[in-house]
Amino acid sequence: MRDDIFLNKMRDVERLCDKYRTARFSGFLDGREQELLKSNGISGMLFGGYEGAERQILGVFPDWQETDFSAYPIDLIKFTPKYEINLSHRQYLGTILSLGIERDKVGDILAEQDFACVFLSSDISEFVAENIKKVGSCGVFAEFADIKTAVLPQKKFEIISVIVASMRLDAVISGILNKSRNDAKDIIMSGRVSVNHFETEKTDFVVKEGDLLSVRGFGRAEICEIGNKTRSDKIHISYKKYI
Repeated sequence: MRDDIFLNKMRDVERLCDKYRTARFSGFLDGREQELLKSNGISGMLFGGYEGAERQILGVFPDWQETDFSAYPIDLIKFTPKYEINLSHRQYLGTILSLGIERDKVGDILAEQDFACVFLSSDISEFVAENIKKVGSCGVFAEFADIKTAVLPQKKFEIISVIVASMRLDAVISGILNKSRNDAKDIIMSGRVSVNHFETEKTDFVVKEGDLLSVRGFGRAEICEIGNKTRSDKIHISYKKYI
């Protein structure tokens, strides 16, 4: 039911574009919502303020108008702590949401020790910049930055190699978490695992290169390479673990 409501809202974006012959936009969508768009044939372009953004806005443009990323209602605010401290993504997000801001108004938050870049819907960006003076216990400066020229913090990850018994989901989770196969099955069956943003309890799901696995309490792992088999018929894999 929740998915149906979401898809109807996205189809309204299409309908309003057709009716008024002007570009229309959604709020920021998470990975699962973006996959729902693709699997249900909803047209438009996704953009989150920079190449590779995780949270993105659906833009639907009329036939007469070329897709223009500068038309997307996205602003970028740079927050700089007043003293040296490592403020986390969670701290920035919590502070923004504490203002009563809806989650779909907030895009990616890229945090470094020295500063953070936060992508926001244009209709609430000025309010956020004016009202956030502190994140956690640290005072911060807020300033608007140019999306096209801003230097963004880089997403941090490490490449890890493991050997798994097979490409079944329970075997891969076992290898990634360094737990027994039975423990991995329990984790999957408890609803803590998502594949490509969709929760699954299928322990025999076959994992492929490029799949994004999420385990609550562990984080995310993107399968980079499925390598050769060992003499005992196990499989070398490597995955990207986001830090």
